[in-house]
Amino acid sequence: MKRWPPLLVAGMLASLGVPVGAVALGALFVPDAVRDIQDKSWHQVSVEQHMIIRISPGNGAIMRDLPPPAPEPPPMRLHPRRMPPCVPVQAIAAVRPLAGDRLLLILRDHRLVGADLSRTCAARDFYMGFYITPTADGLLCADRDTIHSRSGTTCTITQVHEMVPAN
Repeated sequence: MKRWPPLLVAGMLASLGVPVGAVALGALFVPDAVRDIQDKSWHQVSVEQHMIIRISPGNGAIMRDLPPPAPEPPPMRLHPRRMPPCVPVQAIAAVRPLAGDRLLLILRDHRLVGADLSRTCAARDFYMGFYITPTADGLLCADRDTIHSRSGTTCTITQVHEMVPAN
């Protein structure tokens, strides 16, 4: 094991923001004065984590993982079909705004899901995708979850339905 000169080590630690005279407790560096107050009462500290998931329009790496598109067929008319009110967030690959207050969610298994926004929201506000705070169940549900655009718009999804070709 290589031995480092004490002054060099002290200089490296100081450049990383570790206080001079600090003592290592596991992965934490605490001031040397902490050892002097070990017999006194301590207060509990809670550390919380906050995570936000971003759903993008699909021009990034996710779209590169999808197979190349087939030649353009004639435009297909889609109509909504009933489905459960929740969609797994991890299944959403991309999002596209549609006319009015509807977003088109493109799932990783190539299904299309229409998501209706609340009456005061416009789909065009979500042209750069949206952010969602993940829930414990990992689902994006109608009448429960809100989505946030990069411009600051916050909307509730009122209904989801699978978009299928019209026959």
